[in-house]
Amino acid sequence: MTSSSEFPDHDAWVARARALGAELAATVVARERAGTPPLAEIALLKERGFSTLLIPREFGGAGARWLTALAVVREICAADGSLGVLLGYHLVSTANMRHADRAREIVERKLWVAGLANSRDDDIAFVPTPDGHWRLNGRKTFCTGARFADRIVAYGRSADGQTFTAWLPADRTGISFGEDWDHLGLGRTESGSFTLADVVAQAHEVGPVTVYDDSDFGAGLRTPLVHSMFANFYVGFAQGALRAARAYVQTTTRPWHLSMAETAAQDPLVISQFGELWIALEAAIAFTDRAAGKVQALIDAGPAHWTPAQRGEAAIDVAAARTHAIRTGLDVTTRIFDTTGARATANRHLFDRFWRDLRIHSLHDPIAYKVLEVGEYALNGRHPRVLPYT
Repeated sequence: MTSSSEFPDHDAWVARARALGAELAATVVARERAGTPPLAEIALLKERGFSTLLIPREFGGAGARWLTALAVVREICAADGSLGVLLGYHLVSTANMRHADRAREIVERKLWVAGLANSRDDDIAFVPTPDGHWRLNGRKTFCTGARFADRIVAYGRSADGQTFTAWLPADRTGISFGEDWDHLGLGRTESGSFTLADVVAQAHEVGPVTVYDDSDFGAGLRTPLVHSMFANFYVGFAQGALRAARAYVQTTTRPWHLSMAETAAQDPLVISQFGELWIALEAAIAFTDRAAGKVQALIDAGPAHWTPAQRGEAAIDVAAARTHAIRTGLDVTTRIFDTTGARATANRHLFDRFWRDLRIHSLHDPIAYKVLEVGEYALNGRHPRVLPYT
């Protein structure tokens, strides 16, 4: 994904994530079955420096690149889907952090950050108060990471149509969690609803934000950046599934009686199935990495040098890679059972968690519309507009 000679910290962070992933994988089934909130695991991510991975070094963070963040999240997703997704959303919230006070606060207090930003819901209402502050009201139906956040970034709109964000302590009076997350995957993310009822935001906690402007760098970067993270969730889930299947076949699966093989791992049909899954997954990883590289190049260009055309090319690659990662991931997380055998479906193994996690998050927005975007580009040369889901 990036040159280890040019950015030597990249390989070290990925190795650190892989080591942590091995620790997490040893206990994830028990934690999944118990539905244990991932508070201890989030604390571990903070302790090992992952929560400040993208904070610039001048503010005390690691100053890592976006490519490194994606590779790290992929490794955590392969081990523990819920925790990997929570880390991904936190890193999205801290990406390109240039607000010095907030960045230093994240580092010094080891804060976990999440957003209330689902654009499919009604906007949170920002109402100015006579004393120069703001009063916030509204509800968001799903808010990944907010249940465990120390700081919440709430997006909304004033009556005159201006868009704002508010940087709020998660325990601010009037902020409440709906405790209504009950879905087939990513159970421990607790990505349920949040309501803001007359939440007071101080003047210094609120700032304007540009959302749908094709000429604005921040608005143009936001969706390709976020969706490149999503694509890495999916290949991470698939990698985790293939790794789990490999370990199971090598240690537990019995050879089929017609195979004449001494072990399942020596059965040519099982070997060829692993070859097919590995080839498909490696192609998805390569595609995802190429898209990530275009997003990194957009970040590197920055507000002074980026172009809408560059943004459009990155958005198309991300849409295509994300679509391919979903399709490949669903195939891999399903077909591992063809290699592991009937006994691998026992609930004590929980091998279905990879498919469930991928299936639910892949429905974040319809891939049919991603294909339509890519088709408009492939046929008519049109780049997608700057919108929350493109």
